[in-house]
Amino acid sequence: MNLPSKDKYGNNYLSYSQIQTFKRSEEDYYNQYILKVPFKGNEYTDFGSKVGEALKLNDYSKFTNKEAKILKQVTRLNEFERCIRIMYDGFYLIGYIDSNSEDLTQIIDYKTGGARKEFEYQKPNYNQLQIYALGIRQETGIRVKDASVEFIRRGGNAFKGDKLYVKDEPPIVIYQDLSEKRLKHVYWDILSTAKEIERFYNNNLI
Repeated sequence: MNLPSKDKYGNNYLSYSQIQTFKRSEEDYYNQYILKVPFKGNEYTDFGSKVGEALKLNDYSKFTNKEAKILKQVTRLNEFERCIRIMYDGFYLIGYIDSNSEDLTQIIDYKTGGARKEFEYQKPNYNQLQIYALGIRQETGIRVKDASVEFIRRGGNAFKGDKLYVKDEPPIVIYQDLSEKRLKHVYWDILSTAKEIERFYNNNLI
């Protein structure tokens, strides 16, 4: 295959973010992954990173006591940011699991968002945890039994100049479907999307 992203050995690869960007907007994909326009973060992405760092380090000193009380309710497993790969013929998909159990049978992805944002992670097209489960199985033979999104409600509106904060609401746990049917669908969907990206890339070489 011929994909825009290649590792230091010249191997083609994709990431979950690349796939989601391509499906959302070919123009955004072209700018970010073909033209290599640097991604500019904002208050919302910075806030998500701040929450993720606090959960990883178990350090909530950058938050108020009320915010820290909510964040301490979030499930923390044994390992953070484990790298996984799913190998295909001609490319691989790389990802990073937010948190996983030592025996790799439980995985969690942390998300932050405003009102009703949690419903995004209940839609059929959300497949991040299925990708991680596939990667773990391919690498180790272990079948993930429990995959979930832990959603942390965010308050404030940065576009209006508000400071973003963790709302005083318990984290929402959104369990993910790990049935064989679902995993097979995700596996082949990745391959189909990779082929679409290859065609798009070849048609837009500069």
